[in-house]
Amino acid sequence: MGFLRWFVGQRSDGPWSRRARPEGTSDRPRGTSHGWARSGTLCCLICLLVAGCGGHLTAAEHTATSMTGEISFAGSTTLQPLAHEIGQAFTDQHPQVILDIAAGGSVVGIEAVHGGRVDIGMVSRRLKPEEAEGIEQHRVAADVIAMVVHESNPLEDLALEELRQIYAGEITSWAEVGGRDEPILVVMRGKNSGTRGAFDKIVLGGQDPGAPGLETAVAASDVAAAVAENQNAIGYLGFGHFDLGIKVITIDGVMPAEQTAQDGSYPIVRPLLFLTGPLTRPLAKDFVEFALGDEGQTIVVDNGWVPTR
Repeated sequence: MGFLRWFVGQRSDGPWSRRARPEGTSDRPRGTSHGWARSGTLCCLICLLVAGCGGHLTAAEHTATSMTGEISFAGSTTLQPLAHEIGQAFTDQHPQVILDIAAGGSVVGIEAVHGGRVDIGMVSRRLKPEEAEGIEQHRVAADVIAMVVHESNPLEDLALEELRQIYAGEITSWAEVGGRDEPILVVMRGKNSGTRGAFDKIVLGGQDPGAPGLETAVAASDVAAAVAENQNAIGYLGFGHFDLGIKVITIDGVMPAEQTAQDGSYPIVRPLLFLTGPLTRPLAKDFVEFALGDEGQTIVVDNGWVPTR
């Protein structure tokens, strides 16, 4: 079809687009003295119409064929898998685009965008005022932070205040909250983690955890592994990171879910953000637009996150 468009486009304004008057036109029957001229005009019109319909790319075709280059990411380990899934759909449509999706934690993503080292920062918490200065925030999804325990733990529910006390070190045995008489192993994320930042702000009121024997996990998968390996452990995970060997518990009797996140009944919810800055390349902004569109938001839902709309 590309050859056809080129062919018509080239030939429509060539020598044959205006036909010469043939010899012997004086012998044409009366009433058809302009027949050949009319035929030539009709031929020109047909050629122009065909060229107009087939000689130009539509806007969608132009976009699909002209996108090329690289988009770099850094930031939240929680958001990284979702960025990868959206990225696969994006590069399926634009195969000349290369994505470099690194992690490192939300703080790394914020600093990298401010410094112009990446096109898109990935953040899994609300930004502080000084962090937000000079950059744009694009909410891709909402993340429900779920509390998880070992699958053998009989506990089903914690009050939000009990959860605060566990991470503050004020409650140290499962027996104090209706469980087994065993010490609680508290698992948390590192300071660069957006999940950690959101949890500390929502649950601990901005204070640092103070439980004895705190275990720090680098990534969400490490939290899941630590809880699955120790029957006395408790940890927190983004909604898309549940794994075998662990159990989700309710908070104040409410199970983490899309509906409870949207209606506000579940208390531990945070935004998932793409950040762009003054040095972000235009191609990256096309990616953000794709992520916020219908196809991108369908991927958000398919991966267990709460969509923006």
